[in-house]
Amino acid sequence: MIRLLTTKLIAVVLLGVSALNAMAGDVALVIGNRGYHRWSPAFFAERAANAADALRRAGYTVISGGDLSIESTRRTLHLLGERLGDADRLVIVLNGHFAHSASDSWFLPVDAFTPNPISLNYEGLSLNLLLDIAAARPGRAALFLGLPAGGMATTGGIQPGIGDLDIPQGVFVARGTPVDIALTVGRDFLAPGAGLASALAAAPRSVIGSGYISDASSLSAGGPVAGGGTPEEGYWQAVLDIGNETAMRAYLNAWPNGAHVGEAQAWLDAQIVRTPEDIAREQEAALNLNREARKAIQENLTLLGYNTRGIDGVFGRGSRSAIMAWQRDQGIEVSGYLKAGQINRLDRMARAKARELADEARRKQQQMEDADRKYWVDSGAAAGSEQGLRRYLRNYPDGLYADIAELRLKAIQDDKSNRLNAQEKRVWEQVEAQDTAEAYQDYLNRYPNGAFAEDARDRLQKLEDQEERKAETAAARAEEDALRLNDFGRSLIERQLAKIGFDPGPVDGKFDRKTRKAIRQFQRGRNLPVTGFLTRDTVVRLVAEAGR
Repeated sequence: MIRLLTTKLIAVVLLGVSALNAMAGDVALVIGNRGYHRWSPAFFAERAANAADALRRAGYTVISGGDLSIESTRRTLHLLGERLGDADRLVIVLNGHFAHSASDSWFLPVDAFTPNPISLNYEGLSLNLLLDIAAARPGRAALFLGLPAGGMATTGGIQPGIGDLDIPQGVFVARGTPVDIALTVGRDFLAPGAGLASALAAAPRSVIGSGYISDASSLSAGGPVAGGGTPEEGYWQAVLDIGNETAMRAYLNAWPNGAHVGEAQAWLDAQIVRTPEDIAREQEAALNLNREARKAIQENLTLLGYNTRGIDGVFGRGSRSAIMAWQRDQGIEVSGYLKAGQINRLDRMARAKARELADEARRKQQQMEDADRKYWVDSGAAAGSEQGLRRYLRNYPDGLYADIAELRLKAIQDDKSNRLNAQEKRVWEQVEAQDTAEAYQDYLNRYPNGAFAEDARDRLQKLEDQEERKAETAAARAEEDALRLNDFGRSLIERQLAKIGFDPGPVDGKFDRKTRKAIRQFQRGRNLPVTGFLTRDTVVRLVAEAGR
């Protein structure tokens, strides 16, 4: 991840190892979330309050809270932004439940819903965001993350816990149990004169540190000064530990006549040499790939099983990681940037994969249709049996004969209605109008052997199934909404469905009941989540099969 720092800012931050320690303020964010509404408690997360007290005693301006909701978390983060200003050191302590995807991890408020790729972006507190904030204080920023035992339900490729973090240079990150995290902050890392490395060595066994670990930096007042005891030597040691261009230039600004000016300038001069990555980047740039060309590349990578984390024509971290993985699998130089020949190879591979998937889908579709036709007869549905029709619809809700089965059941229902006593008929009409699980259950309680008891049970089962898949369906609906398809785009989808043998209804850009059914049939035949909504994977497969 690209993290931009100004030379002036890093100079101020790095001076924290010298006499400026007493001049700059220190800020801390501390949150302990224990009482989650939808998952088991994050036991001992409330111990974060002990860390907050210790930080206050150490002179930090502390923004803290416990059992914060989504809205309270946003307000707390806004308050942190107001307090940061020219703060010297930054400490962030988070105790509670976390969730992660392949690209980010999130700290969860207590009222968060089941984590999915859509909800996390507006409900959770992104660790990538916090790391970006911390990156502005290299050598003077630390994150302490307390994870309780036990997990939670997740969907859409999201996993409980913390994933791999892209830790910026100069930022320290510690993970452990909530109890040990709260303990080590106050006891070890805020101990007078303790450097980061020494404090980590003294921390409880569950605490694991990563990122920038050096005794040249400290979170406590009167922290260590490395390299001989002078402020300049301590500053230089921190620069060497961080080891990037911004740190070197900050040293030159802070000590223009210092003892290590020659070394810093020599280090900077050595960076002018073009790296293989620079060359690969320039070669790709020379291709002048427009947005559509980049989208085609992302579609090809996705079709081949490489996750670009979006098909938007923008090559971000997800696309670069996917390109690198593909290059590695192909045995070619891994740079994350593409040459013309590689783009052609990728396109050929994707076309071959599309043909393979289309052939496989046709075979599976034929097998499904054969089984569908056989069950239509074997269940008794073909003969018009009411029980047979119901069995067929339970097993093949979008089957070849689903429309016929529904019409025949409707005729049976109408016939029953005509022969019903007036009271039960009125009750059933009210139940149908309400169309809720409670209404159908009330009917069954009142008429357990009523004329429409089977209809009530069938509808009740459908409603329960819908409720169980509510989160998955909502995520799929949100993913389709994010595509922002206009009527023309929807018409293209309808044409592509029709092209490969599905009936989406009129090609008019309006997704109606028949269109949703066609999408579900397509998804079912390709082992995709059956939602009836256009997810990214659904669109990629549809475009591949219909357009190649």
